[in-house]
Amino acid sequence: MRAAPRAGGRFAVVALAASLVLTEFLAGMQRYLSQTVLPLVAADLHGEHLYGPLDAAAQAPMFLTMPLGAWLLSRWTVGRLMVLFTMVTVAGAVLCATAQSMGVFVGGTAVRALAAGALATVGMGAISRGLPPRYRQLVLAGMSGVWLFSSVLGPVYAVSVASTLGWRWAMVLYLPVLLLARFVIARTMPERTGEVAQERAPWSWAVVLATGSVLLSLPLGLWSVAAVLVGAGLMLWATAAILPAGTFRARDGRRAGLTALLLTAAVYFGASMVLSVVAHDAFGLDAREFGFVIAAPGFLWAVAALWTGAHPALDDREFRRRAVPAGATIATGVAVLLATTLRADSSSTAFVGLLLGAALLGAGMGSLYPDLLGRCLSPPDADDGISSDRMAAAVVVAESVGLAVATTTAFAWLGTGFGLVDAPVHRAQLLYAALVPVAVAMVVRLAAAGRTSRARPPARLRA
Repeated sequence: MRAAPRAGGRFAVVALAASLVLTEFLAGMQRYLSQTVLPLVAADLHGEHLYGPLDAAAQAPMFLTMPLGAWLLSRWTVGRLMVLFTMVTVAGAVLCATAQSMGVFVGGTAVRALAAGALATVGMGAISRGLPPRYRQLVLAGMSGVWLFSSVLGPVYAVSVASTLGWRWAMVLYLPVLLLARFVIARTMPERTGEVAQERAPWSWAVVLATGSVLLSLPLGLWSVAAVLVGAGLMLWATAAILPAGTFRARDGRRAGLTALLLTAAVYFGASMVLSVVAHDAFGLDAREFGFVIAAPGFLWAVAALWTGAHPALDDREFRRRAVPAGATIATGVAVLLATTLRADSSSTAFVGLLLGAALLGAGMGSLYPDLLGRCLSPPDADDGISSDRMAAAVVVAESVGLAVATTTAFAWLGTGFGLVDAPVHRAQLLYAALVPVAVAMVVRLAAAGRTSRARPPARLRA
């Protein structure tokens, strides 16, 4: 079903594309802002012991709203949803900025996460539904490319504002620009002109996802191992139910692409998001040193994605020829990080090893991500039974579940060792050793995603 373009024609499409890219840039700024101000917030509000619950507050609420994206998109316009959840985002940011206790800050983080879960799906729906194919691919490239600037300007903004005006102002000063970008998306997004099949709201599975995310971060000592296993199991069980039927068993097509996306997110974010903790706790690097390490993956991702997005892999063979080596590059980055934790005997050696591993992660992800997203979002020649709204929601869920399971578990492990391992460097070694087999599975699924589905799925397997 085609959307009806609003007045302005090409100008409206260009404005929509530019606003989507700007929104992604601001999302990158937010990520680096959160990483930078977290120690400052904890010290100011005496909440160092609440790192785990804070991470859960940033993840679990997303899973209450994220799976509902297809249901929301089938009932309300993208513009209305964009405005509503943007205002919720602002409310959460203001709550964080005015918090006088860590508990209130955690609550504000949860409010922001509720909006972020819905907005992730709504934004992907805007890309899938509101842009012509060529613009869609360019926007996907641009959304990866802007991390080139986010990875540099995010830490600069956070450090400069936090050091001059305080971390509270850093939480809100960028909001007017975010409001402008989101309102432009709402105004220029073309809406459907006909009837659309009503999607079902997976309320129960959304609760299961959120519950699993909370279990991952519970500080239970030795029992944390069981909590992680149960939490991860619940999340993957719910994900299998929410994603198009047969996704985890698929050997080709877009369903295999969704599994590849989940594993890629788990490996990349599980390895990269904890680099500041590994650098500081295991090797004693200070902020000026590990600042380069945490910026490297995003910077290299953006550089590589600028070329990848501008030269998309449009057929099966070209996708496999690019995606498999890119996945191998990510796996090599994990191996380098593991070798660094095993062999580094000084802070200078550790800095070089961590920086190299981080750079390989980013270069591999930038060479892969635009094509993998494009593979999932572009309708195939033969109908595979997945609507554009359903695929938009599935992409967000797959990536977010992979990220959440890997990063929350990694942070919990590095912070406590689950009562099994005391030395931070040994915790880091075991973390990266655990990610190696996941990286191998990722490469296998990327190869499967490069094969076109041979037949239309039977009715019982259609999403």
